[in-house]
Amino acid sequence: VQEQAKRVFRMETINPRFIQGMMKHGYKGAADLSSRVSISFQWDATSKVMENWMYEKLAENYALDVTVQDWMKEVNPWALQRITETLLEAEKRGLWQAADETIDQLQALYLDIEGELEESQDDT
Repeated sequence: VQEQAKRVFRMETINPRFIQGMMKHGYKGAADLSSRVSISFQWDATSKVMENWMYEKLAENYALDVTVQDWMKEVNPWALQRITETLLEAEKRGLWQAADETIDQLQALYLDIEGELEESQDDT
């Protein structure tokens, strides 16, 4: 299971072409990327298939990449919030030993998104 998970992770989940392809699908593409992170977390919680480098790549390619981050904020900020929340939960549960700087960046991003979502609710 671990080898299969790593293969799918490398070939699809963190593949820039896969991510760019998902970006063409707007709201749904962002939701699907968010689901990838959630599923990876769930696999790890039940089967211990994720390694630190895999969580790092999810954070780097999905949450902290400026292009992806800006796109998600525009098309589906809830997906970005969920990704960030899931990554922080993985670290909190001890499934991921993340660098302090990465956690600081994710926490700041989470608060930023939360603020933007609250502002958008106030506007309606």
